Amino acid sequence: MIEKMCRLSMAVPESLGMELIDFLQADGRVHLILPSEEQHNVDLADRLLVLREKLRAVVETLEGIAVSASAESVPAAADAEVERILSESLALTVPELEKSVEKFQAELARIMKGHDRLTDEKKLLERILAQLGTLAFKDSLGRRCLLWWVAKDLWPLALRQIERQCADGEKTLFHVHDTAKEDQLLVELSVPAARISAVTEILHDIGAAVWTPPPQYAGKNYAESMELMKRRLSEIQSLLKAEQSALVAMRKQWGPRQKAFFLLIDRKVDQYQVFSRCDRLGGALLVEGWMPQRGLEDFRVRLEEKFAGRVALHSREPEPDEYGQVPTALRHGAFFAPFAVFLKLVQPPAYGTADPTSLIGVFFPFFAGCIIGDAGYGLVMLILMCFVRRRAKSETVRDVAFVLMTMCVWSILWGAAFGEFFGDFAHRMFHVEPLWVERSQAVMPVLMFSVALGLGHVLLGLAVGLIHGLKARHKKHAMEKLGAMLVILAMVAALMSVRRLLPPQAFPGSIAALVVGLVLLTAGGGIGGLIEAMSSFGHILSYVRIGAIGLSSAILAVAASKFVDVLGVSALGLFVALAIHLLNFVLAFAESGLHAARLHYVEFMGNFYAAQGKDYHPFIYRRKLSWKKDS
Repeated sequence: MIEKMCRLSMAVPESLGMELIDFLQADGRVHLILPSEEQHNVDLADRLLVLREKLRAVVETLEGIAVSASAESVPAAADAEVERILSESLALTVPELEKSVEKFQAELARIMKGHDRLTDEKKLLERILAQLGTLAFKDSLGRRCLLWWVAKDLWPLALRQIERQCADGEKTLFHVHDTAKEDQLLVELSVPAARISAVTEILHDIGAAVWTPPPQYAGKNYAESMELMKRRLSEIQSLLKAEQSALVAMRKQWGPRQKAFFLLIDRKVDQYQVFSRCDRLGGALLVEGWMPQRGLEDFRVRLEEKFAGRVALHSREPEPDEYGQVPTALRHGAFFAPFAVFLKLVQPPAYGTADPTSLIGVFFPFFAGCIIGDAGYGLVMLILMCFVRRRAKSETVRDVAFVLMTMCVWSILWGAAFGEFFGDFAHRMFHVEPLWVERSQAVMPVLMFSVALGLGHVLLGLAVGLIHGLKARHKKHAMEKLGAMLVILAMVAALMSVRRLLPPQAFPGSIAALVVGLVLLTAGGGIGGLIEAMSSFGHILSYVRIGAIGLSSAILAVAASKFVDVLGVSALGLFVALAIHLLNFVLAFAESGLHAARLHYVEFMGNFYAAQGKDYHPFIYRRKLSWKKDS
């Protein structure tokens, strides 16, 4: 339901303005009206914004340091230093906070820079040592070890030239190292001292490049360089381990405190932004907003306890011409609350109109369950959604899981009515009979039942629109909805009279009701109303999809069992049957949800839903924040 709202006006001495705004933020029920863009205390507000972003960067860096979750607790404002800041004037403590954050930021940046430098050096050495692996040769008397990068397609040519060059003397030995480069080979050569210049010239001619160690290891032979790099790698790993321990200790010590500082500054930034935009009148700060009427008395009592009469509070109900400015606050019972997820896809209903959430909670699972109509599918999905809802951390995911669970319950009930459990499995194995009809054998009754559902659902939507028109004293709107209802009922009654489902005497009455309905339609909605009324018949027929889609799902489930008949109880037969059931399971839930939602958004809510509302955003202290800056 849509909460009844009231307009609040609060006047307080400007010296107590921040205290009142802090109270409103902690209370978290007032949707503030901020009429002015004029800025007051710009210097402090700007300094707070800069300080908040510095703290965000610090906390984001600390969050990136790996640490056991159980080893860290983050009680907001639990630190004694934060408590002291909360109790003092923010204007006095901001310079102290700025210095503290800048000092900590510089120290953290220094440590992180050294850590990153060591990490980069470690990666370089690991890559080099991985390329080299183990050297196949070493420098010896009369022979020298060379390392060259050679193009893979040119290496055979170079190898033949080297072999010809050494044909009359001691041979050049070679070993190809396995690297990640697809077009390059790292070739290790053991070359006789007398042939070094000739081999070097051959390699230069084909564009090969000599492998060189990092500059700090230059002047050493390859074996010595590798040994030094291995020692340095071991040393870096020890240094990194020590620095990581220091960073983790820093996070454990400073992480909770920096988070508390960030939460405090974020809260104060919001407060100063509100304070700077409120109107001033004769030394008083004027704060205005909207809140639900049911919480007004409690709010008044708490305000009086806090300020002891120093805040003048005036409240009133919104005037009809203000309805377009009033935010829409929705309140639902525990069962229907998850179905509010459907309204997240559209603009909220306008204040003073109808909230369709409870009606969606009744009819959406009923229609979707009827489309699925299989107790086996419903049972499997119910178990799955119970698990998802229990494990999900997101409120939206839990709401969607609950909606699907209600669909599953209705699917089980409709499965009993249609006698379906994984198609005709229950009938084959246990001779279970449908409590109502078997869909695949009673096509027309099911389709007629779907149209009857559509008739009732569309008429209910028109009735909701009629009630809203009467409550809002919109005579033309009410006349249009009443006229549409009369036209639909008159046409149905006339058709039933022709088909002898009603006494012939009902026909003149239906014609009279049709005339009255057309007059009301024309008076209330003009030509557009007549066109809209005619489209209602198309909307009613659209509900045939409930029976038609459900019938196709039932036939596909039965077809899965037929494959077992044809292929026998074999691995192939069972595999094909399970594959078809899995496909049908996915399609059944996807199509039932989509089509049942469409019937509500278009055919049902289109008769009364006024998507012109404003979101209700109470001024509240945000306790769950992402340290990542919004992009």
